[in-house]
Amino acid sequence: MMIRNSYLMNRETVGMLVEYDSKGVEMTRVIEGKNTFFVIKTPLEILNDTLNYFGSDLNGALIGAKSVLGGKYKLPICINAQLGMAWFSCSSFRKGGGIWLSYIHINHFEKISDKETIVHTNFGHSLPVSMSTNQLEFKRDQAAYLHTTFYERSTLKKTFYYEPGSGITFCKEPGEINYKVKENEKEELLTMKSLRKRLPIWWSLPYVKR
Repeated sequence: MMIRNSYLMNRETVGMLVEYDSKGVEMTRVIEGKNTFFVIKTPLEILNDTLNYFGSDLNGALIGAKSVLGGKYKLPICINAQLGMAWFSCSSFRKGGGIWLSYIHINHFEKISDKETIVHTNFGHSLPVSMSTNQLEFKRDQAAYLHTTFYERSTLKKTFYYEPGSGITFCKEPGEINYKVKENEKEELLTMKSLRKRLPIWWSLPYVKR
């Protein structure tokens, strides 16, 4: 398998998995599209290098995530909203290790047990993760919301959500908190909490392959 000294993540990067060489040194197995290769850096180093390329760093990305999502631990990271590059970790952010995933490339989750899930990607990969399906769905939705928020801020456009076959359209103006719902010529306000109950937030994003 190919080994690289450095690597910058891109829109086609699917996941990063921690590996160790024969001397016990941490490195990263990168999945990009249908290809897999090793990088002689840790996932956090690759993340930081990529964020540096786009004019930020890990601390700045984490502060940005906290400002949107609140909380302190295990937050997703938005690398570039325009490219749909929002990632989440299946381990503690600062401890490293584990698996990092790009939420836009997740096709579906397959429950194996209460604490084991297979993540199926749009490129055909099947990745075992030691987390419950509910935890992974929550992390994916967090990353989706973070991406949507930064994308909306950068474009200053309305955000539309459409549920195929339902006749329901969700619309939020820039800067507003609630969503307007149009259904059968009626209009109502919908909070983010109630929106999640009616429509998975990641359906709205142009980068998600279904």
